[in-house]
Formats: sequence, structure tokens, C-alpha cells
Amino acid sequence: MCWITIRDSVRDVVMTSMQKLSLRNFFSKITRFILIIFCLFVGAFFYLDLHLYFRPIAQDLDKAIQQEMEAAKFPSAAVLIFKKDKVIFSKGYGFSNIEEKRRANKDTLYQIASISKLVTATAIMQLMEQGYFQLDDDINHYLPFRVRNPKYPEKPITFRMLLSHTGSIGDGPAYWNSYTIGKSTDPTIPLGNFLTEYFTPNSKSYNPDKNFIASEPGTNLAYSNIGFGLLGYLVERISHKPFNEYCRTEIFKPLGMLSTSWFNKNVDRQKTAMPYGYDALRKIYKPIGYYGFPNYPDGLLKTSTSEFMRFISIFINGGLTIEGNQFLRPETIEEMLTPQFPNVSTIPAISWATTGSYHAHGGSDPGVSTQVIISKEEKWGAIMFANSGGLQAWRTELGLEIRNGFYRYIKQHNIKHL
Repeated sequence: MCWITIRDSVRDVVMTSMQKLSLRNFFSKITRFILIIFCLFVGAFFYLDLHLYFRPIAQDLDKAIQQEMEAAKFPSAAVLIFKKDKVIFSKGYGFSNIEEKRRANKDTLYQIASISKLVTATAIMQLMEQGYFQLDDDINHYLPFRVRNPKYPEKPITFRMLLSHTGSIGDGPAYWNSYTIGKSTDPTIPLGNFLTEYFTPNSKSYNPDKNFIASEPGTNLAYSNIGFGLLGYLVERISHKPFNEYCRTEIFKPLGMLSTSWFNKNVDRQKTAMPYGYDALRKIYKPIGYYGFPNYPDGLLKTSTSEFMRFISIFINGGLTIEGNQFLRPETIEEMLTPQFPNVSTIPAISWATTGSYHAHGGSDPGVSTQVIISKEEKWGAIMFANSGGLQAWRTELGLEIRNGFYRYIKQHNIKHL
């Protein structure tokens, strides 16, 4: 019995030691695994330059812009700030075309993505001023095809709803598949043809679940690119002019925006910024090339900061051009800057987004990041265009970190410049 007891005791000691050793090995392996993951995370964090986002924002505006460009990996940017009708800051940074070593400046033409919607909304409001329709009219009265959310077939969709992204129209697969990257520099399908197929049941682009959202029109905020394509097409139907031609004669020409255009074929390629993506692993910029899409009134405008300032200034100057001519009525400007469905959201006005005391709009597309900010009360505006962004760059949107820098700059230079 004694030998059995000793044997069992020794066995217990050995088993306990083995369990402790196994536990130590387990924790050792876990510790090594965590250290490896941590080292990989830290390495990626610095290799991908993500640490650049954690630097304090420079107080000097010029340095803040360059700091943001470095973090967001923008090859170039053009920035302009104005007060009333006077430019108080204007500068280009980096290369608008890396391969051709062309530097950005105030006259560089950038594709400006969704900021284009401000021009589309303005075209609509011009026609509204002329009495062609009312904002609460059913858009079907002006279209050759029917637009209804199939979930709410009796509920009309109005101009006001489209202008404030509450029309319950979604951006379905046909929209995202229509970009011509690598195929063509401009749209290959006419706007009207694209929209007819998008809204006609049983056509290949019609998708009742994806082309519309589940909410009733006028009851929910849902950003809609297709909605602004529809607005552009409504301009065509009401004015009896192609949308791009209407904008050229009724907006760009009167405002002195002679280099601004919707299509690449109509701009000076030597002045146009190349859209770029950024390869974070190889740390190189990759030209995306010029492209288009048929729903172009939502985001294909090409313009410069110097010319776009001539357009944006009407919103802080009561509808007056910088030459003092009445372009839009003061009450139209007020309407465009007023939230349209405050019971749904206080953010969307007519195309503009209301953010506190500012109105703003941003833009993002492959190789494009843009921002515009205005203060109607303090009568200043800021414009920022860059030629990288969207999913191909995946970094940041230009301007989000330096809005306060613009405000500081305007406050500091208020007396000196004006």
C-alpha cells in the first residue's frame, strides 16, 4: 500500500507539473501572438502614414492645407477663400498632372464630383423663377416617363423632394455600373435614355428594390445622385435645351465661367487635373484617367477655383454677380439656403447642407475630393479641389480637418483685406 501511495503521489506531482508547464506554454504562445499582432499593427500604422492624422492641426492655414494633403495623399489641391466679392486667399499646391509635371493653380480645372449639384439646383431654380413650375409640383407632369416609388405608387415625387434628397429614389446597381473608367472620357449614353431605362418597369436597369428606398417620398433623408440626374433631365424637358448647353448659355456665360464645362471633350486638357488613386503598399500615385457617367448632372462638372468662386459668390451676395448684376432673386437664394423638410432633417436645404452657421457641400468620386463652405451672414466662402479621393484613395475628404483654419484666416484678415 505504501508503494502505491508513493506512486500515486509522484504521478500527481508529475501531472500537475505538466499541466503548469502546458499552461505556461499556452500563455507564452498567446503573448507571442499578441506581440506579433501588435508589431504588425504598429508597422502598418506607420508604413501607411496613418500617424499623420494624429498630428495637431497647424494654426497657419497654408501649413494646415499642406499637412492635410500629406495625410490624405493628394497629389495636388487648389484652395480659394473670398469675402463678399474679393479673393483674399488663393493658392495651388502640388502637381495636377504628375507625369507631365504640371503644377496646380487657381485656373486648374478639376472634376468637382457632387458639388456639381449646386449648379444643377441653380438651373432648376432659374426655371422656377420664370414660372415654368412650382417646387411642390409632381415631376411626372414634366416627364415622358412615370417616376413613382413602387412601394408608394400614389405618392407624387416633387421638385422640392428631389432638391433636398427626400424623394425616396436610390442609387441602384445601374448607376454604379455606368462609370466609364478605362472605357471613355465622357458619357456614352444620353441622359434621357439612361433615366428612361432606370425608371421603366421590366427594363434591364429597373430594380424596384434598389432604385428606390423603403420610405415614403418626403419622409426620409436619403442622398440621391439619380435624383439630381432627374433634375438635370427636367431642365432639358422644360427649357428644350440639352442640359449642358442650358448651363453654358444661362449660367456659365453670364457668370464669366468660360472654361467651365460638363464634358471632357469641351475643356482644355492642358489645364485639367488628372484624377489619381493612391497605392498605399507601393506608395505611388496611379492615374485613373478621365471618365464620365450618363447621370452627369449629379457630379461631372469641370471647373477651377477662380471660376467657381464667381458662381458661389451669388449665394452670399443676395443673388448678385461679382459685377453687381442680379443673377437670382434674393428670395430664391434664401429659399435655397433654407431646410426644406425640417420635420425630417434640418440639414438639407436646396442642394446645400446646413451645418450650424455655415452651408456646405462636399464631393467624392474616383480621383476626386472637393469641398465648398459659405457663410451667408459673414459673407465669406471657401473652395477646395483635389485630384485624388473616392475608393481608389480611401484616405480622407479634403477640408474636413481645416474648416476651422478657414474661419480663423477670415477673422484674422477681416480688417486688413476689406
